[in-house]
Parts: sequence; structure tokens; C-alpha cells
Amino acid sequence: MVARPGRPQAAFTAGELDPLLHDRTQLKYYSTGLQRAENIQIAPQGGFRLRDGMRHIGDLASNAQRIFPFDASNGSAFDLVMSGDTCDVWGVSANLATFTITGAGSYLTELTVAQQSDTMLVFHQDLRSKRVKLTNSGWVVDNLPYEDIPNYDYGGTYTNGVPAKWRLEFVGLTAGTTTFVLTVSGQETQSIAYDSNMTTLAGLIQTAIDGLPNVSAGTTVAAGTGLTITIEFTGAGNEGDGWAVSGRVINKADAAVLSVKQIAGVVPGEPLISTAKGWPQCGCFYNQRLIVGGFKSLPNAWMASKSGDFFNYDQRFTEANGPMLVPMDIAGGEQLERIVPSLNLQIFTSKAEYWIAERALSRTQAPNHVQSSRHGSRRGIPVVENEGASIWCHANGATIGEMRYTDVEGNFVATDISLLASHLLVDVRDNAVRRATDRMDGNIHAIVLGDGQARLVTMLREQEVTAYSRLVTDGLLKAVACNGRNQLSWITERAGSRKLERMEEGLLLDEAQDFAFGPASNTLTGLTRFNGRQVWVIGDGDVFGPYTVSGGTVTLPIAVSAATVGTWKPPIIETLPPPRDIGPNVVLKRKARIHTVHVSVVDTTSLAISTNGKTVRNIELSRYGVLADVPELEQGFTGTVKISGLKGYADDPFVTISQVRPGRLNVRAITVETAL
Repeated sequence: MVARPGRPQAAFTAGELDPLLHDRTQLKYYSTGLQRAENIQIAPQGGFRLRDGMRHIGDLASNAQRIFPFDASNGSAFDLVMSGDTCDVWGVSANLATFTITGAGSYLTELTVAQQSDTMLVFHQDLRSKRVKLTNSGWVVDNLPYEDIPNYDYGGTYTNGVPAKWRLEFVGLTAGTTTFVLTVSGQETQSIAYDSNMTTLAGLIQTAIDGLPNVSAGTTVAAGTGLTITIEFTGAGNEGDGWAVSGRVINKADAAVLSVKQIAGVVPGEPLISTAKGWPQCGCFYNQRLIVGGFKSLPNAWMASKSGDFFNYDQRFTEANGPMLVPMDIAGGEQLERIVPSLNLQIFTSKAEYWIAERALSRTQAPNHVQSSRHGSRRGIPVVENEGASIWCHANGATIGEMRYTDVEGNFVATDISLLASHLLVDVRDNAVRRATDRMDGNIHAIVLGDGQARLVTMLREQEVTAYSRLVTDGLLKAVACNGRNQLSWITERAGSRKLERMEEGLLLDEAQDFAFGPASNTLTGLTRFNGRQVWVIGDGDVFGPYTVSGGTVTLPIAVSAATVGTWKPPIIETLPPPRDIGPNVVLKRKARIHTVHVSVVDTTSLAISTNGKTVRNIELSRYGVLADVPELEQGFTGTVKISGLKGYADDPFVTISQVRPGRLNVRAITVETAL
């Protein structure tokens, strides 16, 4: 065997790759991928660092299940944590209030919300829509005050319809010589000879209207008082208020037919939403309207309120800004799951994704629903925004999709952005996106799975960065949300109890809690929640541990004035096996050995390494210039760490980068030398 020059890897922007891709050495993502990425965040510029730790905020009820961010109009940001019907309002560091949303606890996994200013609306098909308001006197919950809910014909026998009624008045017409025509909702009648006998004229008008293609049989035309005629749009097919009647005199310049609507028509039927018929599944604020849809009794439809009047759905407003009910032309069994305000209004159903071509909604123009893809959306999983694109979970619960407008296609194009790491996604339950921070230029997409595991995805689409990694902690993760302070808040379950924790930049531990002492002390008390568990302590810049907590107390070897206590799981980074290509279409498959590794790090205080999955060994950075008499975390090594003399042949050798104790880890490149 001969030594092979080092193979550098300076970018890891493909993240962890599916095992099915490990032999795809010609794939463009191979050189930027990893075999395993655990407890790290990928930098879009290349390299990776230790993921942010989680700070303990407070204890939650044992049935805490969902988090909804709430951004108030005064700039305050809250996390609303739902536990059954109970909602706890969490601020920066404490539970500020508690209120009840009656009935919500039965549907927590499927609830959807829409929030604007100081109001949040809560939706589910089997729950009367709720409104949560932040007022000067506190939090107030009531039923969403729908006004003038439209009726819908469900096939029953109804007597509550009101036919539209119009009145015509004839001014200056001469019997026997004057001719006029009527226009009914855009359709013009045949010419009608005027007769001063209103009963006779009513018969002529009746015949003319009955001949129109847009008017069904059953209208009633009758003589009124004086020179007036009334037209009542009775009969099946003529229900509602969608009628406009006008008249025009053909052969007499000083005569006119005046038309007046006397009674607005009302469609017979049952209210679209009610206790009997159910409620909408989702909603959003868009174009100064409240749009709700996915009704239990009409799952393929959505309706929009009057513009500027969020709760008014009165169908008698016929102008462009009036309310409207829109049943979609979609397959049977397909129902709306989410309505998302974006560049255009987007509608996610159980089987497909659509967008509305018209940005401005108008009652007078039927919306054009354009299908983007046919994947469907999983109920209860939020659709989140990233760089102007909508990120959603497919109906299969195991694929993450992105819907983004492209000028090339002139369409919203849906793509699968989890294909390269499909093995990491099973039974997705929740997700949220944190915007880029000062330390990381990529957005972080956090995903919670049904088994309590989680994933972190670094996304920077303009640079084609979608890097998946695993989030592993001492416990289970139940829900995630990103609040108005751009913090990822988590519901965790540790040692049988649930907590609210938040990711914090630069924090090295999970469940972290700070302590400060007047005179320095080596005894830490008040750790009852850690009893029987292993913890680490960071005190005055040094790392101590691990300790098993007993009696809520830990004793350090030296006294410290400030300390942070928490749990820790090491990062695990495994490289892909080096390519074996030695010529065009020629591959060498015998066993190989990685004998030397060069790790380029920045401000790193803890580093461990192994090959082929063996136990990692700590690298003493003091050999590379780190001082022994300075607190561990007050110094960090920047440069290249060379580890040679590594042993062990394998069919597919790889390098593991990890840690044996908490510390900063920032890797910008790994160079591997092999013997083939």
C-alpha cells in the first residue's frame, strides 16, 4: 500500500447525507457532505461549530404540548405554551400570566393560529374559533365574532331564503311607439314595446326575462303602483343577491327606465359554520381581510371578509371589496389545511399546494387557483417562512418541501429540500425557523420528530446551502417555536417532567442554570431537578465534571464566584470515506487506513478524534500553545491540529471529530491522509 496525499474538506454545506449516497463519490454534494453530523451547526461559509446550548426558563405542566409565538404591537414578544385548555404566557424569563382556551386541549396537535398586532385567532374544525387579545388589563379570550355568516345549500329543504326584488319606473315613455330593453346581470333582453297598462307590460317583461340564459324559470314580474313594475327573482336557481337590473330606451331620447333594488336577496340554506356544521380549520390575515377555510362541512372552500372589516362576511356587499365564499375546484376528499399569506396567497391542502395568481382579492373577479405541486400538507404542522419561501411538511410526515416563486418559471415551484437527508426525517411533528444571527449567516430550521428527537438545518438558499444535522440532548423534545426576539423556544421532557428552554448563542450546556456567589464557594445547592443525573459545571471560565447530583448539591474541587450548571451531549462529526477513484472508471476497493488528520480550528478549547468509529481520544491543545495556568474558556486555539500515527484498516475508513468535555469547537477544514 502507498500513502495518498491529503484530501481537504473545507465546506460541509451539504450536512449529513443519506447512507444511500455514501458511494456516490461523483455527486457534487459528496465533497461537502458528512456521514454523521450531531450537535453542530453548519456555517454557510464552510466549516461548522458546536450548536447553541439550551437555557432552562421554567417548569411546565406534564401535558405541555404546543408553543405559539405572540408578537405584541408594542414590540413585546411572548411564548404561549399550551397544556390542555391552559395557556401559560412566558416572557423573557418568567411565566407572566395564565388563561384558558376552553376546548382547545382536545385538539392541540392539530390547532392552527393566525396572529396580528395584539390578537391571535385559534382554529380547528371541531372547535368554535377563538380570539385571544392582549389588552391593557391583561389577556382576554372570547369566541371569534363572525358577522353575517353566509348560508350554504347542503341539500336540505330550506325556507329562509329571501329573493332579490327590483323595481322599474317608466318616465316619458309613450304607449305603442316607445321601445326599450332591460339588462339583467350583463344579459340584454329582446326589445319590449312599452304599454301604459302595467299589468300588460308586466307580462311582456316576464316573457323577455324568461328568455334570458342567465335567469332560471320562476321569476315573478308584477305591476306596482303608478307606472312601476316589480321583478322578484324567485324560483330555484335564482337565489341570492347576484342580480343587477337596468333599462335603456331605444327610440325616444327624453324617456328613461329607472331601476331600484328594493330587497337584497339572501341564499337559502344553513350557516356555513356553526356548532352543528363545524368550524374552519385554518385562517390568516391578508389584504386587510380575514381569510378562513377548510370548513368541516365544506373542506374544499375558503371565504374572505370584507376588506378592512375582519369579521364581516355579509354577502350583501357586492363591491370588489366585499366578502366572498370560494369553493375550490379540487378532487373529492381534498381539504384545506393551511392558508399562508406570502407574495401571493398560498393554499395548502391535504393533497396539493396552490397559489392565487391575483395578488389583490376581489369579489367581482373569480380567483385563479394555480397548482404548484401534489404533495399535500400534514395537518397541524406549521408552514414557516425562509427567505421569502414557504417551508412545509408533506402529508407523508417525512419530507420537507419548499415553495418559492421563480421568475424563470413564472410560477411558485415546489421542491423537496430534504432529499439528501431523507433518513433523518420520520414523523415530523413541529418546526420553526430562526433568522440568521451575528454569529451565523444562515437561517436555522428546527424540526421536532414524533420520537422526541430533533433536527437542525442551516439554510441559505442563494448559496444552495441546506445542511441537515441531528440535535441530541439528555431528554426528549416535544415542540419548538421562534418568538419575536428570534429565539428558538423548546418544550423538553427530562427525567419525566417538561420544561421550557431556549437556545442561547455561545452556551455550552443544556438545561443551563446560572449561579452567583457573594464570597466564592465550592458548593452548589438548589439542583434538586438534577438529582440522580450527570451534570457539568462551568465555573469562572473552567469546566468541571461530570458530577452525579445527590441531594440537590454538587461540590467542586475549588471555590468559584459564578457558575453555570447543566447537562451535555458531545458533538459527533463523521466524515465520508475518502474516494477510491484512481483513474477514469477505475476504483480501488481494498481496505485502507487513515494515518494522519489535519484539523483546522478557530477559537477551540476542546477537541477529540478517532477513526473508524473507535473511542475518541482527547487532544491536548496545550501542546499547540494553549496555556495551562489560564482558565480553560478564556483562551482558545486557532490554527491547524495535526494528529498522526492513527491505526486501523477498514473497507470505508472515516474520521470522527468530537469532544470528551464541554468546550468551544469551531472547525473550518479537515484534511485526511490515507494509505491505500
